[in-house]
Amino acid sequence: MLNENKRKLETLHQILIFKGLTDDELNVVSDLLDSEYLQKGEVVFSQNRTSENVYIVQSGEVELSRIEKDGGRRILREYHAGDMFGVTDLYLDNPRYGTAVALTETELYSFSKTGFNWVLNTYPQVETYLKASKLPPERLQRLKLTWLNQGENINLITQRHPIGMIIRILGIAFLVSIVITLLVASITFLDNILLVTALSISVSSITTLVGLVISLITYLEWRNDYFIVTDLRVVWRERSILRKTSRREIPLRRIQSLSVKTTNTLARMIQVGDLIIRTFNSEMELKNVNRPDIMKNIIDGLLDKTQKQSFRSEQTAIRQTIRSQLGYEDAIPTPEDQQVQNPIEKQELQSTLFSTRIVEGGKITYRKHWWVFLKKAWLPSFGFVGTILLIMLFPKFVVNTVGLVGLIGLYTSPLIMILWWIYQYEDWRNDIYQVTKDRIIDRDKKPFGKESFRSAPINNIQSVGHEIPNTIGLLLNVGNVQIHVGEETLTFDGVYDPAQVHQDISLAMEKLVLDIERAGSKREHERMATWLEIYHEETEGKSKANPTKPSP
Repeated sequence: MLNENKRKLETLHQILIFKGLTDDELNVVSDLLDSEYLQKGEVVFSQNRTSENVYIVQSGEVELSRIEKDGGRRILREYHAGDMFGVTDLYLDNPRYGTAVALTETELYSFSKTGFNWVLNTYPQVETYLKASKLPPERLQRLKLTWLNQGENINLITQRHPIGMIIRILGIAFLVSIVITLLVASITFLDNILLVTALSISVSSITTLVGLVISLITYLEWRNDYFIVTDLRVVWRERSILRKTSRREIPLRRIQSLSVKTTNTLARMIQVGDLIIRTFNSEMELKNVNRPDIMKNIIDGLLDKTQKQSFRSEQTAIRQTIRSQLGYEDAIPTPEDQQVQNPIEKQELQSTLFSTRIVEGGKITYRKHWWVFLKKAWLPSFGFVGTILLIMLFPKFVVNTVGLVGLIGLYTSPLIMILWWIYQYEDWRNDIYQVTKDRIIDRDKKPFGKESFRSAPINNIQSVGHEIPNTIGLLLNVGNVQIHVGEETLTFDGVYDPAQVHQDISLAMEKLVLDIERAGSKREHERMATWLEIYHEETEGKSKANPTKPSP
């Protein structure tokens, strides 16, 4: 019994929504857990059925899938040891969103609906964490988080605290009232009462409308800003109406420290503060986070959970090495057995004249958006078109004004224009950015001029972000990607679909880290196998040299 209680406590410590509970409180909660064992292929619960339990995976794997309206089956998520599932449906009192099936022999802990509701009522801090970390699938779909990797799961999604938005809207209202007061006061000096009344109503209406529009934009911009924590990274998504959009992220693997900063007593009372995330040599400061302590604890919990999962995977791999060395035939699946598709190689080749993203094997090449080319080429082209129209419409005036020699020069301008376009096109074409399996590259080459070349190992990237800086950028989906490497920042300027470029880099980072870890583990396991082999040879040799004497 003691052993089972310890296992339950260890499991509960890994669940993010219980991060606010003490060990004594977790002991009480653990008494509500029931155990059940499932064979491979057994159904835990079915789509559209009543939600009656919350489950925690103690060991094994569970797959959650959904049958869509068109009849297709979509895999939503896989759950592993230490994962809780089924909680959102039960908490919102919804039918099951999908069907959960055991992928292997699986042991589950479960709360009954009554037991889980008792926990929520007894320990309000659990519900606080639950609201922060669980969102209905429908809401997640509306957010269109297309940048999530396959198998990447959201553990927290939150917005800035509304106090900043409220203060700004109150400030706008105050300014509107001041402006209306001053304008009306100045208008009252007029003698015509009807004119004064009409102007007062007009000025007040226009000023109020402007204030309402600015307030609405302020609200929408607050509503579009999100802080998101997945099991791979911390993301800050920011969108300004008709001005810019940006996303910055730090991989969990790069986080060195977390700290919360509050500016005054009021901020502490309403539980708003800044969360500062530091890597080896960079930081990301998330401003005005609602309950930053919860966000910090969830990130800490994910870091701890990742370490434990790595430890378990390492133990499994070691056991497999030993079993293989001892000649056992049955293999235990290890992380090395799982094939991870290279995110670069799965893309298709693009080869149009103005292609801005070209995929070749294990390398992606980006060119600047064609808008960058047109900005440089349009002025002489505009001048050329204007000149041709002038010659066609007013030939005598042109001859009399510029003379014969000038006219010949005008007629040769098409050649000059063509040469200029060719030069600008080559200049645009030669400025490239690349993402390979292990490096990012920034090459800038002038036709008949200088060439600069910068590169950095992907493994040294500390954080990645992108922004679309203005209205034209939003319309054309063109912006900049910032890659922080050591003390330097490499920028991919003027690229088409910067969110896609950002995603490509993130995928390449994750793939490289996994490859490095697996290669290191493989070398260590081979070294361990060699030690075991030598150990067996030595012990067998010693046994043959010194046979055991029979007892008298």
